Amino acid sequence: MENDTFGGAILAWVKSAKAFLKVQTGTGDNLLKEDFREGYVDYCLWSTFKPECIDTDGELDMECLDSGMVLFKENCTPGEALESSYRQAFGKDFDKDDIAVLMEEKGTHRRSRWFFICGPCPRILATRHVA
Repeated sequence: MENDTFGGAILAWVKSAKAFLKVQTGTGDNLLKEDFREGYVDYCLWSTFKPECIDTDGELDMECLDSGMVLFKENCTPGEALESSYRQAFGKDFDKDDIAVLMEEKGTHRRSRWFFICGPCPRILATRHVA
């Protein structure tokens, strides 16, 4: 993963959790005035998904397990976004051997969007996590 400013999305498989971790760049819409006052200038959103069952008709339904937001005091890189999201989502130190990056989308600007693979998660931003 490059050390450029994160501006897209990452989809990874977390082996120990048997779940997908999706991380996407923040667009700026979710930073509050208090966040700016505290020095935060960037963030990423993460969601974890688990297959409900493996189906033979070509569809793979996913259950959204959890989601959150990681705040940064400077622009984050894709690696920082992935590592911070992993720590927050799974409550343990980042383990590069526990994760397989399946897809990385590089946005050309901070407003690039990438939609959930199973539709909007009803728990998105239910809690604010701060790195």
